[in-house]
Amino acid sequence: MENLKTKIVVLAVTLLLGIAGPAASYGEQPRLTQVVYITLTKACGCTLVICQAGDIVVGNVFNGARQSLLKRIDYSTDKEAARVYLKKYRVTQAPALLFLDAQGNLLWMRAGELSEPGIAAQLGKFGM
Repeated sequence: MENLKTKIVVLAVTLLLGIAGPAASYGEQPRLTQVVYITLTKACGCTLVICQAGDIVVGNVFNGARQSLLKRIDYSTDKEAARVYLKKYRVTQAPALLFLDAQGNLLWMRAGELSEPGIAAQLGKFGM
C-alpha cells in the first residue's frame, strides 16, 4: 500500500511540474516585455526642461534592439492613452518611465529626472 501511495505522489508531482514547468519556480526573474515612457511637450518652463532632458536620455538608452520595447506617450497630445497608465500605476510626475511584464505588472518605475546609467542598470537587472 505504501508503494502505491509513493507512486501516486510521484506521478502527481511529475504531472504538476509538466504543466507548470520551470517558469513556475520560485525566485525566477520577471521578464521585462514593455517600457512605457510618458512625457509632456507642452508644460511650464522647468517641467518642460526636465521632460526634454528625459526625451534625450530615453532616446539614447532605447535604441537598436531595445527600441522595440519602448512605447512613447505624450500626455500633451494623447491624454486618454496616458491616463490609463497614470491611474493604474499612480504616476504623479512627468516624465515617467515604467517597466512592465507581459501581464502589465509594474516591475520598476522612475518619474522626474532620468539618468542613462540608472536606466541602464535597471535594464541590466532584466537581462537587457
